[in-house]
Amino acid sequence: MMSDGRNTTVFLRFERLMKTYLPSLDGFDEAFPKEKIAEISTALKTACASPATRKQETVPEAAPKDGSKVKAEKMISMAWAQTDKDHRLCPGHVLNLSEDKSEETDEKRYKIDGSFISDADKDSIVPNVQNWALQRLSVEFKRGGTSLDAFDDHPGKTLENEADSRRLVRGQLMSYAERIFTYQHRTALFMIFVNGLEFRIIRWDRSGCIVTEALKYVETAEDTKRLLQFLYAFSKTSPEQQGVDTTAVPLSKDSCGWKRMNALSFAHSNDVKELERKITAIPSDFLGPADDPGKSPLFEHGLLHDDPTATCNHQIDHPLDPERPDIRPVFEYVRTLFHKSLPKGWPRYKVTVDGRVYLIGKPITDPSGLIGRGTRGYVAVEWETQRFVFLKDAWRPYYADLEYEGDMLQKLNTAKVSCVPTLVCHGRVEGQETEASEYSPITGHKTSDEVEAPERDKSKRRIADLPSRAKASTSGGKARPPVKESGRGMTSEPQMPEDQRDDKGTKRPLPGTKVEVSDGIGLRHMEHYRIVVAEVCLEVTSFLYGQQLARVIMHCINAHWQAVKKCDILHRDVSASNILILPTIKSGWIYWTGVLSDWELSKFLSGAGKDLKARQPFRTGTWYFMSIRSVAYPHRPLGIPDELESFLHVIIFLAVRLVHSNCGLHMVHAFITKYFDDAEQHWDGRPICSETKVQAIKQAVIRSGDTPIAFLTGDETLDEANQPLEGDGEPRHPLRDLLAELLKLFQARYAVEEWEARSAQVARAKETATGSLPSRQSTIASRDGAFQRPPSELEPFDIEPEDATTADVFSGPTEPSDKTYLEAQKLDSHLAVLQVFKRYVDNPRFVWPLDDKVKDGLDGYQPPEFFAQAAKKARLTVRSTVTPMTTINEGKEARIRARTDA
Repeated sequence: MMSDGRNTTVFLRFERLMKTYLPSLDGFDEAFPKEKIAEISTALKTACASPATRKQETVPEAAPKDGSKVKAEKMISMAWAQTDKDHRLCPGHVLNLSEDKSEETDEKRYKIDGSFISDADKDSIVPNVQNWALQRLSVEFKRGGTSLDAFDDHPGKTLENEADSRRLVRGQLMSYAERIFTYQHRTALFMIFVNGLEFRIIRWDRSGCIVTEALKYVETAEDTKRLLQFLYAFSKTSPEQQGVDTTAVPLSKDSCGWKRMNALSFAHSNDVKELERKITAIPSDFLGPADDPGKSPLFEHGLLHDDPTATCNHQIDHPLDPERPDIRPVFEYVRTLFHKSLPKGWPRYKVTVDGRVYLIGKPITDPSGLIGRGTRGYVAVEWETQRFVFLKDAWRPYYADLEYEGDMLQKLNTAKVSCVPTLVCHGRVEGQETEASEYSPITGHKTSDEVEAPERDKSKRRIADLPSRAKASTSGGKARPPVKESGRGMTSEPQMPEDQRDDKGTKRPLPGTKVEVSDGIGLRHMEHYRIVVAEVCLEVTSFLYGQQLARVIMHCINAHWQAVKKCDILHRDVSASNILILPTIKSGWIYWTGVLSDWELSKFLSGAGKDLKARQPFRTGTWYFMSIRSVAYPHRPLGIPDELESFLHVIIFLAVRLVHSNCGLHMVHAFITKYFDDAEQHWDGRPICSETKVQAIKQAVIRSGDTPIAFLTGDETLDEANQPLEGDGEPRHPLRDLLAELLKLFQARYAVEEWEARSAQVARAKETATGSLPSRQSTIASRDGAFQRPPSELEPFDIEPEDATTADVFSGPTEPSDKTYLEAQKLDSHLAVLQVFKRYVDNPRFVWPLDDKVKDGLDGYQPPEFFAQAAKKARLTVRSTVTPMTTINEGKEARIRARTDA
């Protein structure tokens, strides 16, 4: 289903949903007397002819007079709009239709059919567009029919019916909900899904959705009354009950905060260009990326209000002056990113984290779907200090023994681990947890209307087991390959019965085990969390030449090494998106350093002398960069070699895309598909790493098709096999040899592991063979009993069997050499890999070109559909303030990533 995961829907009867979430109907009879209900019912029934009795396109009374046709679903939406205009279906709210034109601020150009918007925001409505930032209650219309019903609540069926048309509609609904969660600060969203003459109520949150049965709304006045009761009850609820996150306080355009954000967004004449170079002087009041200036004197002088929501005279308090002394200079890219976060038409908010006030606009990073962590990153203004910081807003898994990212980061900072973000503050948003997950048949504390869950210990939250990578369909509704199911009531991802689980989480049953399907089995309980770090960084794709890329990754490996050595902490999500660049001023130079960010999934290293418990019982990491071993053996704990291998995959990914090589655009696309996107299938049905990725390690060569990839320094001559000719006057690109040495280390590692695994298999086989087992030579029957294998003495040939000494089935593989063992052991620590990087990055005898960065090889790349969602999370946009380059089209939108945490 939907982009973020299957089995994340639970069913509640309409009456129960109303009683649980919209309980107040006080005053309904006065607002909607019987006569008015009957009038509304008649009006809707007249305007909405039964879809079964008319063609898909007809000419309604409200259609344009030029004779153009109107689609059936638009006829229904027009009927609702006219009825709302005459009778105010949802008191205090107006219905705005928006199916024809997308909002200019929406890069995805989604067009939900309509929404109810509060009268308080009526003057801000742009007619006939989505007004994503203002929607309180979203509405989607379909012409009717089973094929367009997003859910299936018939007895014996699963809610997430896998029919293509139904799945596409579910993805469409989710994509609209995702837009609202991006534009607004939300804990939940109510949506009305109108399918012909029926409607469902949906309640979305970051764990999944709650959906009611399909109800008629025009057949009788009583049907219409039920719809009106929902709309009336919704209108009487508080913003919190409607799903609005009231901890994010909107700023008015006349507020001190809004005007100050405008002033801070304009380029300052003393801002410092961030390019690496020797610098002789910087402004005395320059504010570095991690500088804490303390409380701004502007408050003491009365130039700023203590409360940024207060109204002020902006012409006096915030005059536009590129050299104004009350604004301190920063690196140019920081102000540019902040400026981009304040587009016209986007709301701005005040949020509080651990008592500190921050002002934010549009996120510079946002999630690729609705369900899950929903991480959004902001370049924020810390109000008290007036400095720029990075604020991360996310929903984190909520259960015992999962440490907060801020706590892990504080440990790293206290231990003085270099090249990691500097924690400013963090904290959970009190009282904000997902509600749909409460109905999970595995971890929830409530029961849905279809599943009776056993009593659970409510003091210990368990979490549903999930696969390590994203499912295949997108929130835009793209179809994914069908899931093979053996029959109704079975699932391809079974869960262990509760009495076989422990407090560490759920365990997967043996492959082939079948358990009853239960709607909502994929729900995870989440809590709202915010963290602020001092550094605003550049994305890793902002590097300017290959040596710089290698140095940045070396810094991050060093950070990883220190985290393990000083704190026994393993990162567990090394990926291209979590490696960032921080310009700093050091010894008279502007110097670009690497920053290893996003320690959200980090964990204490096994064997570190701590009371370890499984904190997340599913494989963590980003599919593109996970080690071959961690994918093949998901229940084995991650180790240092796995993390180092992820760094290897990261540099390969970035270098093939962005460093000059013998690969044309089509070769880059083919390589990314075969190496990163593709997957093989394990015998139990799990996806494992592609053969191209495995062979690159085993053979210590990266290839695009049959062509080894070679990085080039300039105008090397290529032979018939597209390989650079050595000795033509051009020095070898150091990246070729750096990668070759790294690949040989991992080649040795897997050679040793393969030999040890094969030797163990042979030993087990020999042990079994020496035991006393009953003879099966003449009694082995076919599975259906139709035939048996005859005994060998009945065979009509008198031929001596082959000498047993010539074919020993128990012979083991060839043991690796001592040198291979030594190479493999080097990956038990970071030192050997760091030495390889340092040798090539810092040794002057290796000549690195300064013009080897090229246009992104992923320009125009479309990943295979099965991995479209995982790819979206793995790739980065090549957009920075340093070198303007073509943006990757990630499905339907472009992203900016310049931050210290994701």
